[in-house]
Amino acid sequence: MLNPGPTGHLAEWEGETPSSIIFRSANGAIAEDIHGKTYLDMTSCSGASPLGSNNTVFTTRLAQAMEQETDVLPSPVSEQRQLLAGKMSEMFPDTPRVFFLRTGSCATEAAVRIARYRTGRPVVLTAGFHGWHDIFQQPPWSDNPPAKDQHIQDYQYDLGILEQQLARNQGTVAGIFFTPEPSVFPPELLQEISGLARLHGVLLIVDEVLCGLRYAKGGYCRKHGVKPDIITLAKGVAQGVGLSAVAGTADAMAGADRAYLGNTYLRENRAFVAGNLTQEIFEEAKIVERLAERGSALKRQFQTSFERSGIPARVLGSDTMFDILLPSQKHGRAFAHRCLQHGIYTGYPGTYMSNASMNAAFFRALQAALELALADYRKDEDMTAQVTDASMVDYCAEAFHATEKACLSNRHHWA
Repeated sequence: MLNPGPTGHLAEWEGETPSSIIFRSANGAIAEDIHGKTYLDMTSCSGASPLGSNNTVFTTRLAQAMEQETDVLPSPVSEQRQLLAGKMSEMFPDTPRVFFLRTGSCATEAAVRIARYRTGRPVVLTAGFHGWHDIFQQPPWSDNPPAKDQHIQDYQYDLGILEQQLARNQGTVAGIFFTPEPSVFPPELLQEISGLARLHGVLLIVDEVLCGLRYAKGGYCRKHGVKPDIITLAKGVAQGVGLSAVAGTADAMAGADRAYLGNTYLRENRAFVAGNLTQEIFEEAKIVERLAERGSALKRQFQTSFERSGIPARVLGSDTMFDILLPSQKHGRAFAHRCLQHGIYTGYPGTYMSNASMNAAFFRALQAALELALADYRKDEDMTAQVTDASMVDYCAEAFHATEKACLSNRHHWA
């Protein structure tokens, strides 16, 4: 039997946190740990599993397909890859050239490399989380990185800082990188940033690793009329199988022709088979619409439960991905802790994401668990504390490393 000792999780975390739970199995939006305790997953496997874990349609089709397909090929250039590239180009027609990688972090780093090779310039101005690779471990995401990269500069969603950086680095900026956070920042912010990119002659790179396959058909940019030069995609491409993509215009992706982007494991044909099957199921079962429908019910259930319990909280964001705001970080951590104790898998800060498997039984189980979690939370926490603008500023700083000005200047959206 697996030893659930300190080597099984991040030992510096307290008990009953996401990293102290050792899972054994999952089905739909419900997972079971090694002790037999079940959890209702609020994260859709961190966005990777829009169909739900162990989806029968997907697993059956994949098994059947792999009876005919080869698992690994001598080259990453395969029929299944070409078929998936065609599907991605149809979904994202403004950025028709596609290059595949393994993870979201791979895609974001590749996007930077492509932009630098295309423009011959080193500087990338960035806002939002782009993964774990070294180039993104810079302030404010890392207070004192051992390897400082002065060519990666974070504008923290603040247009004032971005304009200063564009002026200070004139002639050396390859691109502006932006991660949409629909709970906090309106599409107008990206539209303004797109205008600045065009004005200064730099590439616009949009990180849709999290939202691209779930926010709307064709992604965040297409929904809001923004035409980026490069988009990064990952979660939902292949139903949790490791596969990501950089999609770009023909002009921007000329940088990919000059940059080295080799990847041994793209010879795993199975990933492309999984990607094609996932996108087929998305179309057949109208998965984006179902994610919105399930997400709307999920948001409503949390909001109603907070109101019924008299707990100050706000539910912010789109139907397919939203955030829950409590009066303070202390309140938020306490809420997440009580949720985990009663089998609701979440964290604080954290983005809640629906999946297509959430059914009536799931919502009944969630209601029962949420009532217990909120009752315990009420007993322990100060219910006179209110959600204020300061709560939101603190949340934005913690979750997105956004400045106070960036948060408050977009108050019309989240308020």
